[in-house]
Amino acid sequence: MLKHVSFLTRDLAATLAFYVRLGGTVEKQLTTPEGYGRAVVCLGEGRLQFFEVTGEGPAPHPHWAEHIALHVVGLSDLLPMLRAQGVTVTRDLQPSPSGRDMAFVLDPDGRQVELLEASGG
Repeated sequence: MLKHVSFLTRDLAATLAFYVRLGGTVEKQLTTPEGYGRAVVCLGEGRLQFFEVTGEGPAPHPHWAEHIALHVVGLSDLLPMLRAQGVTVTRDLQPSPSGRDMAFVLDPDGRQVELLEASGG
């Protein structure tokens, strides 16, 4: 059973704010004994952990095949709001293979994030 997936981030506060806008909750935020910023975001049953390490940065792949996928409610309303807040949309609203609305956006570190309508449309 998967516990969490962990990523580097350039800006922990911006990354947390992004995932909270998508329905996540910050489960913990602290400074590690090494002085790194660390936080865990709960997204339903899943968790993403982020580390902000001085001198280190993420290197996400730009292709959509490498992505984080999240169920969201009200994607058709959420997507324009994200766009207005400066979030980059890399794949506009369209039907997914299952027929639900989906879109892809970039998180603050440039990671592809698939947003899939939770309610079926």
